[in-house]
Amino acid sequence: MASMQPPPGSDVRTDGKAIVSLVCGILSLVCFSILTGIPAVILGHLSRSSIRNSMGRLKGEGMALAGLVMGYISIVLIPVLLIIASIMIPGLLRARQAANEASAIANLRSINSAEADYQSRNGGQYGDMQALIRANLVDETFNETKNGFNFTVTASATGYTAEASPATPNTSRYGFYTGADSVIRYSTNQSLAPPGQAGERIQ
Repeated sequence: MASMQPPPGSDVRTDGKAIVSLVCGILSLVCFSILTGIPAVILGHLSRSSIRNSMGRLKGEGMALAGLVMGYISIVLIPVLLIIASIMIPGLLRARQAANEASAIANLRSINSAEADYQSRNGGQYGDMQALIRANLVDETFNETKNGFNFTVTASATGYTAEASPATPNTSRYGFYTGADSVIRYSTNQSLAPPGQAGERIQ
């Protein structure tokens, strides 16, 4: 079918809806996703309809079509991205938790070394966290949340207990503790240890 020609003497102009559809379509792929993807689709359809009914007075069907296609792509991408996120986020969380747990175990080992040093300097006495910090055997960051864990040290004449507790449920699956035997174990709290391993030595 031959394309419609505009009446003689009439000006051919680009449909504004086609331009906006194209801009919205580009933005939908670059940063705004469905926020501009849906307007791109709606305006693309409206523009193409207006152009077909304009008897050749309007142009811009290519821009409208491009905006329409990009808008549909952005809409289709949403469920794909959600599926990818649902697969990746738990894995990233587990990796972060594992890294925090490894750091907590390393920090408890540092506390064990600090207690051995403190004991040798103080006639066999052990120190609590503040005593270890004052003796410059551990740094002051142990008073704060450190790699997702809170650390506490209680001491007596015969021993000490150092605990590493997750600051939030998202920072770690497990808690840990150690004592004068320098053995690091899972928390005695069953909710902070693998099934059946509360209080057990870490392998």
